[in-house]
Amino acid sequence: MVLEYVLDLKETLKHPFFMLIASILICSVSLWASYITFPKSSSILAIAFVTIALVPLFHSMFKSEEEKEAERAGFAALFIARHFSIVKVYAFFFIGMILAYAFWYSVVTPDVRGVMFAEQESVLGQISVLRENLSGAFSISSEENITGAFSNSATACGSNPFCWFEIIFMNNLFVLIPMLFFSIVYGAGAVFLLGWNASVLGVLIGKDIVQYSISHGGVAALGIATNRALGLVPHGMFEALGYFCGAIAGGIIGVAISKKRHLKGEMNLIVKDVIVMILYALGLLTIGGLIEAYVIVAAIA
Repeated sequence: MVLEYVLDLKETLKHPFFMLIASILICSVSLWASYITFPKSSSILAIAFVTIALVPLFHSMFKSEEEKEAERAGFAALFIARHFSIVKVYAFFFIGMILAYAFWYSVVTPDVRGVMFAEQESVLGQISVLRENLSGAFSISSEENITGAFSNSATACGSNPFCWFEIIFMNNLFVLIPMLFFSIVYGAGAVFLLGWNASVLGVLIGKDIVQYSISHGGVAALGIATNRALGLVPHGMFEALGYFCGAIAGGIIGVAISKKRHLKGEMNLIVKDVIVMILYALGLLTIGGLIEAYVIVAAIA
């Protein structure tokens, strides 16, 4: 496969920024390839194409990291530090997907846009209805989950931050659990879920660019959309890192399970470290949820 030569494992881990460029290019090619071949299914098929392209690389990373973990074990609490290179690769992949989707959404014609991003538009439409029900409260977490929609009970929270936190945390937890499952069963299967979330965020930013281009002009619209996107950072950073940790934990335990031969005590060590990684993920989602809950309450007030 050509990508295996372009995205060399050692070079990607050494220079994670390469993943940003690769993510943008692969996502762009996947969008147009899916639109040309299966236009009615292109909004989902594009993400599947991205997944197919990148799973071999991520699987190789997990295999390499699992071997290093088994041979040169360290303090379990420093697990995330030992594997931070993969966290950075995931982060650049995620950001690259967002940038690619935002760019293509903002430059294609409305007819193409309605087909190429149909599922993402549907999700954001659900969020718009929820925003109206909340009398202007702006919820970000719903743009990062699998379905893009909160429970109907969200409207009952009002200005209670702990009520909002409970809904947001459970919403994010229902993203983390499938990521763990996909990573364990499919190796690097969480790439698909991360790609889907990135595509929704990218379309959200693209919609802002299109909307404000009409009223403010292209350059001003880009600045406004950038500022709105930066508003996602305070809580989105913690939530995204939580997802990355979950994906890495699942990927490493999946590789360990699939091995036919193990070093002495290897599985015990891997399981212990993976549990620590999952706890990290839960902690990060908790912090992100608390921040977002107070952002929502502030918007309501």
